[in-house]
Amino acid sequence: MTISLDLHNPVPGVIRFTVPLVLGSPDHLHVHVLETPEGPLVVDTGAKGSESAFEAGLTGAKVDTPRVLLTHGHLDHWGIAAQYSATVYAHPEIDQTFAFARGDFPAEGVAPGVADGETIMRAFARFQELVGDVPAVIPVRDGDRFGDWTALHTPGHDPAHLCLYRAADRTLVCGDLLLPGFTPNVQPTANGADTLAAFLASVRRVAALPIDLVLPAHGEAYADARGRAQELLDHHTRRLEQLGTALGTGRMTLDALTSATFGARANTREDRMLALMETYAHLNHLRRQNVARQGADGSWEATA
Repeated sequence: MTISLDLHNPVPGVIRFTVPLVLGSPDHLHVHVLETPEGPLVVDTGAKGSESAFEAGLTGAKVDTPRVLLTHGHLDHWGIAAQYSATVYAHPEIDQTFAFARGDFPAEGVAPGVADGETIMRAFARFQELVGDVPAVIPVRDGDRFGDWTALHTPGHDPAHLCLYRAADRTLVCGDLLLPGFTPNVQPTANGADTLAAFLASVRRVAALPIDLVLPAHGEAYADARGRAQELLDHHTRRLEQLGTALGTGRMTLDALTSATFGARANTREDRMLALMETYAHLNHLRRQNVARQGADGSWEATA
C-alpha cells in the first residue's frame, strides 16, 4: 500500500497515521492516537526505520510526550518505543517476546523438532537489528480502561496481544488480531501452551462483540468484523484438515509437513522459520485433541 503521513480521523477521538516498515511484509504500520481523560494514548510505534515518520505523525497529532501502549511484542509494533517513552503500557506476557530482543531466547527453542534457540535466533537475526532498547512495562490486563476504551487480552498471535474496544461507537483497535487480507502468524511458546486454541478463542470472543468499525495495525479499516473473523476461523480449519490428511499417509517430519501446507510460499530464511513454527502450533493443537502424536525423533504421525 502507499505510505502516507497524512493524519486520518476514522472516528471521533482517534487519529491515525502510517509509518513505513523495512520488512518485506508488512511494509507499514498504522499508529492510532486515542483521546483519553489522561491525555493522548499512542498505540504502537513501528521499528527502526520508522522514526522520522513516527515523529512527524506525533507532531501532526500534537503529541509532545507520548504515552505508549503496545498491542503486542512483535518488533514492528514496538522496536523504537523506548526512544520515545521509557515505560509503556502492555500486557505482562509481553516479556516472553521481549526476551528475543534481550537475547535470552530459550536455548531449547520453543518447540521440540522446530529448532534450538540458537538456530531460531540466527534465522531472525535481521529482525533483531530493527529494535532498540526494551522499555519498562506498566501492566495492562483484560478489562483495564483508558477512558472509554477497554483493553481486551486476545492471545494467540502473541501471548501479550491486546485489542482496545470502545462500546459507545462500537470501534475496535484490533492490532494484528483481525487483519484484512492476510492471516496473523500463530507461533508456539516456550511453555507449550496451545497457542492456536488461544488464537481461535480470541477471534471468537471479538466476533461476538457488536462492532461497526475495525481499525487494524496493517491494512485498511473495515466494518465486517464478524465476517473477517469467520474467514480466519475457516482458514485454520482448512490448515488442520490439510495436516490431518498429510498425517494420514504415514509418519512425517515437521519440515515435510510444513512443505505440505505452505509449499513454496515460505522462501526466505525468516519465512521458513515462521512457517515451521506455525505448523508446529497446529500440530500441537492436534496433539492436544489426541489426533496426532510426536515421536522421540521429532517426527509426527496420526494417532489412529
